[in-house]
Amino acid sequence: MPELPEVETIARELQAVMPTSRIIGLEIRLPKMIKLPVNRFRRNVVGATVGRVHRRAKLLLIDISTGQTIIIHLKMSGQLIWRSVTGRLRVGGHPIPGGTEALPNAYSHVIVATNRGTLFFNDQRQFGFVKMIPTASLEHWLEDEGYGPEPLSDEFTLDVFEEILRRHRVKRIKPTLMDQTVIAGIGNIYADEALFYAKIRPTRRIHTLRPDERKNLWKGIRHVMTLAIKYKGTTADAYRTANGQPGGMLPFLRAYGRDGLPCKRCGTIMKKITLAGRGTHYCPGCQQ
Repeated sequence: MPELPEVETIARELQAVMPTSRIIGLEIRLPKMIKLPVNRFRRNVVGATVGRVHRRAKLLLIDISTGQTIIIHLKMSGQLIWRSVTGRLRVGGHPIPGGTEALPNAYSHVIVATNRGTLFFNDQRQFGFVKMIPTASLEHWLEDEGYGPEPLSDEFTLDVFEEILRRHRVKRIKPTLMDQTVIAGIGNIYADEALFYAKIRPTRRIHTLRPDERKNLWKGIRHVMTLAIKYKGTTADAYRTANGQPGGMLPFLRAYGRDGLPCKRCGTIMKKITLAGRGTHYCPGCQQ
């Protein structure tokens, strides 16, 4: 599924077109994707004005004037399509064969019409979902759901990271980085990249990490996330930005997807293993 940089990119691009538009219609073709009573959702959404479009963890957030925030999770196969009143399409998330044709189509499960355009939530495998939370209660809801701190926030200091590592000291480092209750938004790609940056093998137990390694890992997380947002994410598993373009981070990856290729740092052949059920890439030469 898209990680923090990919969802951030989609949020920024939808923020450029959706705010101040008025929601004039709502069609729910697959009620199971709406994780609250459909009538309550409709009552709060139709007639509202779109405020800010933003992100928290891997969640896309749309604030509306009724004091609610619409929460969208794309999961494994979700796709968002914005069709302006002039017919221009902005497509973000996972491309679906035929997903942009004859809208709404068989994959269009939630359709939000505004006076400026229409947002289609398409999902081929139907794992994605929509929630709605009072905006004033959003942070409490996120805490109750167990989302960890944002890795690019000012609050994610080295001291905070050190405390996180102390709480999970017996665990392996890569699965811990990917645990959304520990740090929000890091997935498979950027866990590999941050560990490569810090020269740490993904299988290491946290209690074996030296102080300098922990500091380098904290810096690595922030570095790779910032770089990925700059280049609008990584096109892996067919991710696209909301402008329908592939993410530009792929040429800058130094670990993920490079098994069998020489390490860009030391020349050792990169390896791929399975760790906690996920493909994991590392250099056996310079990651210890």
